[in-house]
Amino acid sequence: MSLTITTLTIRQFLRSRSIYVVLGISLLASVLAIIVQATPGEMSIRDLRAIFANDLYQDLIAATLLPLATLVLSTAAFGDEIEDRSLQYLTLKPIGRFRIVFEKLLAVIVVMVPIVWLGIAVTWAIVAFGNVDALRDLLWPALASSLVAIVGFGSLFMLLSMVMQRALLAGIFYVFVWETALSRFLPGIRAISIRHYTQSLFARLVDDRRIDVPQLSAQSTVIVTTVAICVICVILATWRLRSMSLE
Repeated sequence: MSLTITTLTIRQFLRSRSIYVVLGISLLASVLAIIVQATPGEMSIRDLRAIFANDLYQDLIAATLLPLATLVLSTAAFGDEIEDRSLQYLTLKPIGRFRIVFEKLLAVIVVMVPIVWLGIAVTWAIVAFGNVDALRDLLWPALASSLVAIVGFGSLFMLLSMVMQRALLAGIFYVFVWETALSRFLPGIRAISIRHYTQSLFARLVDDRRIDVPQLSAQSTVIVTTVAICVICVILATWRLRSMSLE
């Protein structure tokens, strides 16, 4: 199958300023990692593992930076074309609405993954400097679990950009109120929190009792729920694209 829309959307991303915003957000944790390493005094291996796993990855990257970076790019997938009214020309082509939505989401994932992984890898390398073997087991679980956030938030925010004009502001509100604040204190919300599933998969893959996630979800639950969120959002986005007035 030719992925023409995916290719064009990737080119659109790479030519826009959004890509630099996403890159900057993804590398923000590495700046804090530099500050940690510049702190006087030698830290133990246990402290370094806790800093990367709990403070930098779970509390900063997974909870805030990953959803924000994904928000910027996924809302631009359809948002820019809706705003400049060029989406109607795309829908006039003999291409199914589902395929348009799917390829747009695929473009978001293809662009997001290397940028997010770069940010995580740089942050890990800074924290693990001089202690690579002791922190080696934390890197790949962070990379793998970040896919949950990219796919989950990417599909959700892309749908959001198709149902409201202020999708970026609504997404920021969602990240800081629902995912960051409420899901930490209300147990019921954790069951439908993409952040919680990202952190749960990380903790499951690392298998370190010092990495604590309240109401830890099973690995199978994380995968099934993420796929379900993606499928539901793609179906709703397809329905929305079919019912939109593009005049």
